[in-house]
Amino acid sequence: MSKSQHGLDPAANDASQTDVAYERLREAIISLELRPGEMYSEADLAEFAGIGRTPVREALHRLTREELVVARRNRGIFVTPIDVIRQLQLLDVRRALEQLLAARACEQATEDERRQMLHLAQACESAAATGDAAEFLRVNREVQDLKARAAHNETLKNTMDLFYGLSRRFWVAYHARLPDSLKTAGGIHARILRAIATSNVEQAVAASNELLDYLEHFTKLTVDLRATY
Repeated sequence: MSKSQHGLDPAANDASQTDVAYERLREAIISLELRPGEMYSEADLAEFAGIGRTPVREALHRLTREELVVARRNRGIFVTPIDVIRQLQLLDVRRALEQLLAARACEQATEDERRQMLHLAQACESAAATGDAAEFLRVNREVQDLKARAAHNETLKNTMDLFYGLSRRFWVAYHARLPDSLKTAGGIHARILRAIATSNVEQAVAASNELLDYLEHFTKLTVDLRATY
């Protein structure tokens, strides 16, 4: 197998570049920097990400699986619109998976993961209390990643990853116009994390149901606001 002049495997470097492109584009879509309903060329996105077109093309395949983009033949890359009905359908499926994830994480999380959960529970509440939406979104990404890892089930983790991007983007689009959304979401996430950290399956599942109840209510409240996106 060939190596670069720096002794690195070119295939490994390509994979790393793909990961970087994926993270940059995904976060730009979720933060609405790349706007819902807009069309971009592959070259536009490569320039935006600051990475070559081949890694960007691979990253776009992953984003397509998450329903964040759609490739339109001879037209470009379409950032999917925000859709209330689609969001409610997603939450319907996500509820059962969140319950399973919470239960498995209670059983399988390592001591280090449990310590991280207690730390993130406090971070969630702090960001919510100060109204720092950007910090809350950053912490929320860590929360989702940690919960998915702590179940130690790769299939479950990969499935949950497909849901989180659309859900986070929906929340970013509307939370500022719905009072107390940060405080409510932060409190629920903190309860889930503390329940998992203490291996309390009943409380973890109950708090996960509370989260999905809240997200469904939040989604339905956006019906009058959705024309913006």
